[in-house]
Amino acid sequence: MIGFLTDWSIRSHYVGVAKAVMKRINPSVEIVDITHEIEPFNVRMASHILLRASKDFPTGSIFVAVVDYGVGTSRKAICLRTKNEQYYVGPDNGIFTHVALEYGVKQVRELNNKKYHYASSYTFHGRDIFAPVAAHLSKGVPFEELGDVLPNFIVLPVKQVEIVNETIVGEIAYFDSFGNIQTNIPVEMVQRLGWEMDDVLLLNDKIEIPYVRTFGDVVKGSLLVHPDSSGYLEIAVNQGSAAEKLNLKQGQQITLRRKRP
Repeated sequence: MIGFLTDWSIRSHYVGVAKAVMKRINPSVEIVDITHEIEPFNVRMASHILLRASKDFPTGSIFVAVVDYGVGTSRKAICLRTKNEQYYVGPDNGIFTHVALEYGVKQVRELNNKKYHYASSYTFHGRDIFAPVAAHLSKGVPFEELGDVLPNFIVLPVKQVEIVNETIVGEIAYFDSFGNIQTNIPVEMVQRLGWEMDDVLLLNDKIEIPYVRTFGDVVKGSLLVHPDSSGYLEIAVNQGSAAEKLNLKQGQQITLRRKRP
């Protein structure tokens, strides 16, 4: 199975062409579109979403992730093999940061064996390198044949979530299409602190937000914090946009603590 993620959108022909190349090489491969609506050039957003999506894919899955503002430059094309036996194909620009941190890395290879490329354009490595390499992997081509071992790869600067004096310090991971604010705070941290549903939390020590199960637990237009389906805390507005209401930025540090009675 190949999971496919890009910032290309579905309005152009790029997604269809890359999938056609994969099918041309391996007609039986199953391709799952994770999303092609990553904000253009937003590698950090792609890295977070790739991690969330990867958790629902089976062992042995292959991922093609292409947010590639440096296409055609000296940046490398790579395949990363994680310790949970998944494969990640794409540009070496930090897009695999969060899966690498979560799963650990067995080995990284530069995709410089042109035997497994499709063509040689300067600006469409998604079609010419990443898609065909993933398809060849899905047919059983050994990972070791893809190219030379790389001793390191690019990792985005990441601030790990921490608990400081019963306050969770995290950051804004990205905003989804509804304007919900996705954080990097795992629900397990809330459980560790003993917070309960219907507690009132303080965002950045000043904004009161109820901790609830779902959107409809608050009235329309009200803020809420809830555990999302990927196991992280999400800040939302019932039938509205938390991004617009709070005016926070991607990567911005946030704090959450339980309001004392």
